[in-house]
Amino acid sequence: MLGCLWLGACATAFSQQQANGVNYQLGPIPSAHKPLAENSVPMGNIQTFEEVKLDLPITSGPYEPTWKSIEANYPGTPEWLRDSKFGIWIHFGPQSAGESGDWYARKMYVEGTPAYENHLKNYGHPSEVGYKEVLRDWNPKKFNPKALVDIYKDAGARFLIIQGVHHDQFDMWNSKYQPWNSTRLGPKRDLIGEWEKAARKAGIRFGLTFHHEYSWWWQTAFQSDTKGDKKGVPYDGNLTLADGKGKWWEGLDPKYLYGINLREYETVAEAANSRWSPPQAGIFSDHLEYAEWYAKWWALRMMDAVDKYNPDFIYTDGTDQQPFSGSGTGTGYKCDAMQRVIADFYNKTLDRRGKVDVFSIVKFRKQTNGTVNTCETGIPENIKTDQAWIAETPVGDWFYGPNFVYSSEAVTRYLLEIVARDGAVGVSIPLRPDGSLDEGW
Repeated sequence: MLGCLWLGACATAFSQQQANGVNYQLGPIPSAHKPLAENSVPMGNIQTFEEVKLDLPITSGPYEPTWKSIEANYPGTPEWLRDSKFGIWIHFGPQSAGESGDWYARKMYVEGTPAYENHLKNYGHPSEVGYKEVLRDWNPKKFNPKALVDIYKDAGARFLIIQGVHHDQFDMWNSKYQPWNSTRLGPKRDLIGEWEKAARKAGIRFGLTFHHEYSWWWQTAFQSDTKGDKKGVPYDGNLTLADGKGKWWEGLDPKYLYGINLREYETVAEAANSRWSPPQAGIFSDHLEYAEWYAKWWALRMMDAVDKYNPDFIYTDGTDQQPFSGSGTGTGYKCDAMQRVIADFYNKTLDRRGKVDVFSIVKFRKQTNGTVNTCETGIPENIKTDQAWIAETPVGDWFYGPNFVYSSEAVTRYLLEIVARDGAVGVSIPLRPDGSLDEGW
């Protein structure tokens, strides 16, 4: 079976990585109590909950896992970013298979949404055919990163923003810590490795993006229909490792994809069905062991990708000052996972390159020496020189959706407006599910 090699790992120590003499170990997902009634448990207070310093070693070097140390040691944003005004944002993954735009994996479990209706038509009911089957069947047979990078370079791109893992938890590389990855399911290819090889051959800088902080994102998969023939039949997020016995996904634990049911906390179930909003700020106080495990898992996967691909920058999605802040997209836990990832990245780069000519995007973080900011789809009112920043916008939706009509003049105007305000631009041109550009590009 597909997951058989991971079966033992689910029962004992899950994974181990060695880099520069540092050993990283992570046990299996902690057990949790049976879910309580929805909206019945108040969130813990983020004001009284102190930030946890994770017991997670990092690569040795001058950078310690604190913002103070990062700011004191960072030499400044590399000049190559200022010289590279235009890049391509490669927002590509299995969610493109839904042809329903952004957040397909989450919305396919919400009755009445276009994603839900498209999933019914193309795959089946989410209680029987869920997102895990989308992963299994995804086949980007026309995906040719070398040809794409050549096109991007000819268009003037000088850097690539490459999606490593989106909110769907599917790692696009040969991940040590996530069995649900592109080398085991779907294309069965190391997609990040292929992008890296193509970028280096073309002489283009590249960064990797990580969007998997949102521990509450998958709560729609624990729902069921509220009407019709399938009313009350649980969606496949409720399945367990044992349920996979004799099936194609035997040995693959659904918890490593969908997480655990957290709908007992106030506002979590409501937020799951909202268009975007995260739950209210707070701590998952009755799941602290799981929350700590999740934060370590989040960090280790980033460290693994950095170790394998030596990127020129990393990028974390979010709305608050840092991941795992207890607020906004960081709702649920407070810890120093972000500081540990950045310190590890910079120490490892210094060891490899002899200098730190890389940066870290922590989306929407205030001015901090050592981080770069973004501006998603908007345009600042004035020239913005307080910190280095990259504007990002899709031509269409972030993931592929058909029948979008764009204006080349609007894209060009956006680029000019951003560069005139001292920013760089990453433009996303969504790839079709098969990995090709839409007709007309």
